[in-house]
Amino acid sequence: MPSRALTLTLAGLFFLILAAISIADPRWIPILFPLYGFIFLWMGLRQERELPFVFLFLVSVSTLLSASRLKSPWNHQIFFELGALWFFQFSWGVYQNSILGSRRDREVRVNALNLKISEEKKDLEYYQNYREKALSQIQSAQNLTASAKSLANTLSAAEVHDRLISILSSRFPAAQVEIVASPGQDPLLNFAQARNGPTLIRDAWADKRFHDLLSLYRSGLAIPIKVMRQSAGFLKITSKDPDVLGTEEVKAAELFVAMAAMSLENIRFYEQVQAQSVRDPLTQLYSHRAFQTQLQEELLRSGRSQTPLSLIMMDIDHFKSYNDRYGHPAGDALLKTVSAILNSFARPVDYAARYGGEEFCLILPNFARAEAVEIADRLRLRVSSQPFFFQGEKSSVTISIGVASFPQDATTASQIIRVADERLYQAKHGGRNQVVG
Repeated sequence: MPSRALTLTLAGLFFLILAAISIADPRWIPILFPLYGFIFLWMGLRQERELPFVFLFLVSVSTLLSASRLKSPWNHQIFFELGALWFFQFSWGVYQNSILGSRRDREVRVNALNLKISEEKKDLEYYQNYREKALSQIQSAQNLTASAKSLANTLSAAEVHDRLISILSSRFPAAQVEIVASPGQDPLLNFAQARNGPTLIRDAWADKRFHDLLSLYRSGLAIPIKVMRQSAGFLKITSKDPDVLGTEEVKAAELFVAMAAMSLENIRFYEQVQAQSVRDPLTQLYSHRAFQTQLQEELLRSGRSQTPLSLIMMDIDHFKSYNDRYGHPAGDALLKTVSAILNSFARPVDYAARYGGEEFCLILPNFARAEAVEIADRLRLRVSSQPFFFQGEKSSVTISIGVASFPQDATTASQIIRVADERLYQAKHGGRNQVVG
């Protein structure tokens, strides 16, 4: 039986018994009132709010009916006790309301605290997830930075390829990573070349274009490698299992390929700068700086081995007049032609360089001065007999040459250059088109 029904039943039975007693003999009424009080107290403890007032009304009615049969002194006592019962019930109701109010306030505060705790837990979970994601992103960024440094911290194209393969192999352990120079007959690489971008095969079984690859791999990725807008091969990632590679793997591989391409471009730029610092950009002979370094090395080698070394310094006669007459493009063409003739006289161990302007040098290891003078005279005759054409117009030039040798004329680089230059000056002021040695 429900609690409320039980309370109503028991209270009703108890009231009926007491009411029957008071009606039967009204003189029992003063004694019964405390018992009525126990009924209201019990219903109050049972947290009933409406039932006590219903029973209070019934008690009042039954008491008034019974009291009408008694004389006046009894009525005063009965009315007093009835008033006390009403006062008791009213006071108990006030007390009960205050208790309930306090309980409600407490429940409201508890609910508010529980709600706040729930919100705090959600915030904590959010920030924990955010922290984990942030740490993961930081770790990825650190790995990416380390990979970028690894790819950039080399001046060897082969090493860039090896490091790219190593990085992607560790990132995709279930796949084979390689760099292929040309597409050949591989349909995956040919598709990537035709698209000029990444080509992904999730499962060769599901793509008729790649059924020929089933004996080689089930899934694959090919990305063209571009260096200075020129093809530099393909990155190829394959696996014998399907669906090993997806969109995220393509993005990661593209990023590392871009890093590798940038490193390869830097290597190309470095090689070009190095070549320009070693080679003269117009004549492609060795530069003045490279000549100075090589001359010192050759002199040290000749000094250790006690072998001779000669230096030829030559200058194109009346080059300024030639430039003024035919123009600078003709002068550049002349410099290129004379450089080619000089280079044709150089052995593999010799060192032909542009010293500056229209002046050139030739280092001749193991050549004594007499041999060097003979070579210089043959060179002079070759240039003087060479017809020069520019835009259909024919011209001719001559050269003046000075020769100096180690150890006969000098023992250091600066000395041998000075002696050869002085003899070149003598050749020019002695009539030009001659060799002084």
